[in-house]
Amino acid sequence: MTSKLKPTLIAGGALGALLVLTALIAAVPFLRLLGCCNCLWPVACGVLATMLYVKGSQTPVTVLDGTILGALAGVFGGLIYLIIGLPISYFVNGVEAMDMQVRQFNPDFPLTGVLLLVISGIVGFVIFVVLSTIGGLIGVPIFEKRKGAINAPPPPQDFSAGPGGPHGTGS
Repeated sequence: MTSKLKPTLIAGGALGALLVLTALIAAVPFLRLLGCCNCLWPVACGVLATMLYVKGSQTPVTVLDGTILGALAGVFGGLIYLIIGLPISYFVNGVEAMDMQVRQFNPDFPLTGVLLLVISGIVGFVIFVVLSTIGGLIGVPIFEKRKGAINAPPPPQDFSAGPGGPHGTGS
């Protein structure tokens, strides 16, 4: 495994597990408020991916690295949610309650049933990726404390001496 893949898989797996767990908990009436954590899990997992990468990296980590790590963790966790969490949500909660909520706001909304559930899952996937990318961005300044430029440019050469030495005499 490459050095970015391992932290991404760990953080993305944690994100997917937390999202699936939240979908299961949403079936219990007095624990439904924990569904609000669905916006915190991706940020935390983006930070986690960055932290794991910084600990194992030999060179200082850039903000671009944090962005990539967070986005990949969000993609992996979001895919786990789409494959496992969305069907669980369908079987546990059904689509009738969601359909009823949508009809309260707009009685003429064109989507219903499973199609509405799938589209909301895809929108959620995109939101998870964006939030975990933000978490990756947040994680770099928190955990990267090493000083020094990455790939520092070499010192400038002194071309003022010319081919004949510093005085141009050539002899």
